[in-house]
Amino acid sequence: MLINVDELVPQHIEKIYQIIIKGGYINENSSKNGNSELYDAIVSKESELRAYFRPLGYALKRREGYYYFARNDASDGEAALEQIVDYIEIANFFKTLDSNFSVGYRFSLTSMEQQLNSNLELQNLSLKMKGIKADDNREFIQKIVDRLRKDGFVEEQNSANGEFIVLNSYEYIETFLGEVEVYE
Repeated sequence: MLINVDELVPQHIEKIYQIIIKGGYINENSSKNGNSELYDAIVSKESELRAYFRPLGYALKRREGYYYFARNDASDGEAALEQIVDYIEIANFFKTLDSNFSVGYRFSLTSMEQQLNSNLELQNLSLKMKGIKADDNREFIQKIVDRLRKDGFVEEQNSANGEFIVLNSYEYIETFLGEVEVYE
């Protein structure tokens, strides 16, 4: 199949590709970096974009409210599995912090730190998390949120009060959490 790149929303191809390289997510409910505009562009040319990226080694995946890209090869399966385990630990921590933590949830770093300071179960969970080392509770919360922000699962909505929103792509993590039993 011959693909006319000029018909593939050319003003967005580079940005979409840069998200692919970083393993990012393109969220419908994101207000940052033109993410929702990219989402709409993909919707308009989804099958063409699938065909365009396939020979480059990427598969376009669609879930409710977000797109992500998966590598066509399974060469880095061990690293991907470790990342999923980290995400499951993070999701378990947030569900313990607030059972309503999910797509669309809004929170601030300060409120999370206050809950962690006063909840022994959360403190124990934070100590067991292998991938996050911090000197205090504030730094611990900051590191988790920074990781989720970098990976495209949350974004800052209001920098003045440190308010964040959980993006549609967080469903990716919830899917794994729903399939796994966490043993102590």
